[in-house]
Amino acid sequence: MGLLALNHLMSFQRRRRRRRRRGEIRPLNGLVSSLANGKRSNHKDDDSPQGGKIMRFSGPDLPEDIWGHIHSLMPLQDAARTASVSHAFLRSWRCRPNITFSSTTLGLNEDVHGENKIASDFNSRVDHILKKHSGFGLRSLKIEFCGYNSNTHCYLNSWLEFAVTPELEELTLLLPLKKAKTTVGLDSLKNLTSVTLHDVRITEEELGCLLSNSSALEQLNLVYCNKITCLKIPCLMKRLSCFSVLQCDKLRVIESKAPNVSSFYIAGGQLEVSLAESLQVKDITLSMDCAISYAPVKLPSVVPNLEILSIISSREAVSTPLSPSKFLHLKVLGISLHGAAFSPAYDCFSVVYFLDAAPSLETFVLGVSQLRMQHDSIIGDPSPLRQISGHRHDHLKNVKITGFCSAKSLVELVCYVLENVTSLDCLTLDTTMGLPRCSANKLGKCLTMEKDMVRESQQALLAVEAFIEGKVPPAVKLIVLGPCSLCQDVEL
Repeated sequence: MGLLALNHLMSFQRRRRRRRRRGEIRPLNGLVSSLANGKRSNHKDDDSPQGGKIMRFSGPDLPEDIWGHIHSLMPLQDAARTASVSHAFLRSWRCRPNITFSSTTLGLNEDVHGENKIASDFNSRVDHILKKHSGFGLRSLKIEFCGYNSNTHCYLNSWLEFAVTPELEELTLLLPLKKAKTTVGLDSLKNLTSVTLHDVRITEEELGCLLSNSSALEQLNLVYCNKITCLKIPCLMKRLSCFSVLQCDKLRVIESKAPNVSSFYIAGGQLEVSLAESLQVKDITLSMDCAISYAPVKLPSVVPNLEILSIISSREAVSTPLSPSKFLHLKVLGISLHGAAFSPAYDCFSVVYFLDAAPSLETFVLGVSQLRMQHDSIIGDPSPLRQISGHRHDHLKNVKITGFCSAKSLVELVCYVLENVTSLDCLTLDTTMGLPRCSANKLGKCLTMEKDMVRESQQALLAVEAFIEGKVPPAVKLIVLGPCSLCQDVEL
């Protein structure tokens, strides 16, 4: 509806301009004298958001909220320009709720300008636009800085003093690398619901000051904040429900006293996690070296009510250990092995110990990523498959393995599932590493697989036929995905 109204407005304006040039009509509101009588035009004007003048003009008779909705859908530059042709758009502009400043939204080419020039242009444009905003209704402000010069610090303080009001809910600052960030107007941060600090050289003391003044915060994201060694989340943050800490290299300890945290995401090195109120935590994502070895040993006692666990590992020094503790409420487990994690040194069959530590598990997804098969293949291996008398699973219904290959340890894991999971409904074995297929790809073609990947995929299909298909119970649906014969060179 908004786009139709906008097209109607533009068409209406073009028709009126043509009729005005022919002298057939007088402009709206009597503010511009007719050009037909040869007199000079007189019009009442106002400042536009881009520094020019605007002529008072009324468009089609639409409700104010529809004009505001149309205007809010426009990109930043278009929104600023259209505010110059309509008072309805101008009023909407001065109360625009969500503003994002970046080289893209401001039309700045970082490849053409030097750092100092693009920083100067960025600072002046952002400053000019914000000064034309009334400050009312601003709920979200995102600034992706372009370059950095001696004035950026002063501009930033000015913008934050303007923008941080009781109405502001989300503030995102993406600062240039190696540039300092200062804190201003902390009393006004009490209404922020989301904070993201990316590449910010903030100290533990400064972060503690920020958090202690952000009692309404619901989401906290720290990315590449490399001056922090200990993250302390105070108990006054009662509305905080989730936080993420990604690649903060020096961080070693997370201490949270927030009572209602339900999920968190940690990527980087291994950390000591202390949660004073851990019963609410239901969802965790870990992306770190040796995550599969870390999780079953460290997490059950820390987050006893965990229901969803996602693990991403690029290196595993040892196989998955036998855990004395249990994830009693874990329902969904996802494990992703890539790089050195899926090396001959790691025994995929040891994942059964993780499964046995989760008696309530309903869904298990294992992702394997490798460019070249390094494990011992089961094809041509006369030795018998290993068996473990483990837990009898009566809740696990769906198992999916992407990147399934002919590695003997992986085949043994699948056989264990078929022999010990009595509740299984569906088993999916994808030998293509989960690559988008032509049936679901907008390009109408599967992503090309390397020749080695295609060969190994064909070996995996042979392994399924020889060692797995005969063990699938009649009530279980087996889905096996191989290379697409239409898009891949399968005749190797």
